[in-house]
Amino acid sequence: MSKTTLKKQLKELTREQLIEVMLELYDARKDAREYLEYYVNPDEKKMHEKYKAVITKEFFPQKGRAKGRTSVCKKAIKEFTTLHPSPRLIADLRLWLVEAICRHAVSSRRWIKESQEGTALTMFADTLNYIFANDILEEYRRRIDDLLALTQRLRGPLRTLKDAYAEFNDSMK
Repeated sequence: MSKTTLKKQLKELTREQLIEVMLELYDARKDAREYLEYYVNPDEKKMHEKYKAVITKEFFPQKGRAKGRTSVCKKAIKEFTTLHPSPRLIADLRLWLVEAICRHAVSSRRWIKESQEGTALTMFADTLNYIFANDILEEYRRRIDDLLALTQRLRGPLRTLKDAYAEFNDSMK
């Protein structure tokens, strides 16, 4: 169903019917409940911490081994982004994922999964572009420099984050 069709259908409903549909949606879907609760009481920092915890848990769980599922982390970032928080919090969460992958690689002292490497490289490049597009690069420059210093202790493709940053800087000139 398209948005236009949905809009037509919703316009035909009375106020009471519309309220009933929203309450049914609230009860039926966890993600809809979360969105509606955020809509009513938008606490960006709380949601940011929630999704940051999801990423942290994947790479540094309280108990057991790290699963490091990048699909779970990317889904968390996407869900957070759909709430339309400030660009600073989105950039922070995206950079947090790259940092978590790099810290995990340093702490485990072994090769990490190709999917993790690929996600780190892609997310880093995308995050740089996002930060630049939202004109908040200066706020994140030191954190990016710290991340690049961390990657120098790594082996393999994650060391190329420095090259990605250099390419980004060259494209900005």
